[in-house]
Amino acid sequence: MEHTYMQGVVSAAGSAVLCDRRGDLRRKLTEWGLERSAREDILLVTGELLANALGHGRPPVRVVFTETGTDDSRYLHIEVTDGGTGIDAGRVRATWRHPSFSLADGGRGLLIVDTLAESWGDVPTTEGHTVWADVDCAAAHAGVPARATG
Repeated sequence: MEHTYMQGVVSAAGSAVLCDRRGDLRRKLTEWGLERSAREDILLVTGELLANALGHGRPPVRVVFTETGTDDSRYLHIEVTDGGTGIDAGRVRATWRHPSFSLADGGRGLLIVDTLAESWGDVPTTEGHTVWADVDCAAAHAGVPARATG
């Protein structure tokens, strides 16, 4: 099974725009038959990736969702692309392990993504970069953080 749903292009930040996008995605995830816990994890991961793209990247921001798997193993691949220079995912992860890391300095969004997603990363593109995350819908359904299932 594979479903691809392009959420669309977000050209401006704002609570109304983000609420509309979140509502569209919630309806699509419900249509795909995903459990509530999986939908909430996906919405949270998407919101964090989108907030980073809108806050630190350059428009336009494109969001694409692809669901793959079987009934026993379902993943949602989330891609958020913007025109910015990108991040160094390895460096971000290393920062969390450093003794001086403080959540007060930022970085909470990607830490949330790291906790809820099976994997995530950043890929340069010709127009900017794409930050992606894979959410294990079965782990979310079981109420188990993705990293704890390994």
